[in-house]
Amino acid sequence: MGEKREKFYTVSARLVFSSIIVVLLIALVVGLSLAINKGQVLPLLGVNGGAAATSPVTTVAAYANQTAPAAPIVVSVGCTPLSTTYRCLNPSFNLTSGTLTVALSQDTGYNWTSVTVRFVPLGTTYSNGVPELSWSPPMAVNVTGGLLSNATKYINIPITSGPVSVGSNITGSIWTKYQLQVGEGVSYANMSSARIVVYR
Repeated sequence: MGEKREKFYTVSARLVFSSIIVVLLIALVVGLSLAINKGQVLPLLGVNGGAAATSPVTTVAAYANQTAPAAPIVVSVGCTPLSTTYRCLNPSFNLTSGTLTVALSQDTGYNWTSVTVRFVPLGTTYSNGVPELSWSPPMAVNVTGGLLSNATKYINIPITSGPVSVGSNITGSIWTKYQLQVGEGVSYANMSSARIVVYR
């Protein structure tokens, strides 16, 4: 009976020892595998291999630039009548076309005919009190029907010939060329100052 028990313990001890050896071998194989592959960095999706793929700072910056929303563009537009007989209302500015839209009116007691309106930038040369600029399209606008006394009309006035960039600060005035009667002499009026500022 004692001999059978001794053989049983011997077999059990061998099984335990064999199990320990197997576990150690598996741990050794896994450890070697990790050591061999240590340091290998796979490129993130959308980022090419090389310096950008192995540099976390560069990768994060690249993704931040792609996903961060840009600050909104703000357009500040203002116009101030230069006489109590003139009015300049509700100015707005289109960044893409470079066009100022404004409601103009005059209360001189006379109807203006053959009316042309244009923006005159600050620093323009004047001759006899009149800006030395072209009064023909595209920079000047012919107002259909003229400007009747005490009547308001919305007019689209070109300020630039194309898109306006952020950081622009455009200052000048709105001038009008007109006649009191068809065939009479031409008069000019500096109706309003105007300023357009584009920023973020």
